[in-house]
Amino acid sequence: MTLWFVARAAGFMAMLGATVAICLGATASGSTDATRRLLTQLAHRSAAVVTLSLLALHAALLVVDSHVAISVPGALVPFTAGYRAVAVGLGTLGMYCLVVVAITGALRGRLAGSARAARWWRPVHAIAYAVWPLAILHGIFAGTDTGTWWAWSLYGGSAGAVVLAVWWRLVAEERHLAGQVAVRRQQHRALDSAGRRS
Repeated sequence: MTLWFVARAAGFMAMLGATVAICLGATASGSTDATRRLLTQLAHRSAAVVTLSLLALHAALLVVDSHVAISVPGALVPFTAGYRAVAVGLGTLGMYCLVVVAITGALRGRLAGSARAARWWRPVHAIAYAVWPLAILHGIFAGTDTGTWWAWSLYGGSAGAVVLAVWWRLVAEERHLAGQVAVRRQQHRALDSAGRRS
């Protein structure tokens, strides 16, 4: 039973780690201060590594533990687990998406050298926004603690944090775009004024 308790705890901690990683990634992208952005990105990467480690622990312990019927293929092939196959499959899909996001995050510096790779990096890395709902759905439908008040508090608090971080990023991006438009308008006005004078 000890493995079962540790596996559940690792699952909740992985969900919280993913929440922190997504919130930090969203706020780092919206930051205009270079030092603050760099530190936030470092914390974002660290949270992502911790999340991956906890996720691996969660999956390994569930396979090893005999409390539920999850085999190695059941854990690795979506929707084939002997225990709540759909819910476990959502978790498996989330895990694969997170691995893709982590790989692109780790390769960001190398990919930045190529204009083509740099263009597709952001959309691929944005898969992280799909990982989080998959993790929440996996927890709600596969978790044995879903009926408890504290589990719903963690789900709700995590949802609120992610929604707030994404909203903040969208607002920051809108301000940034508005600033660029304002600068371009000033440049056009300056060119128009110079053209009239000559």
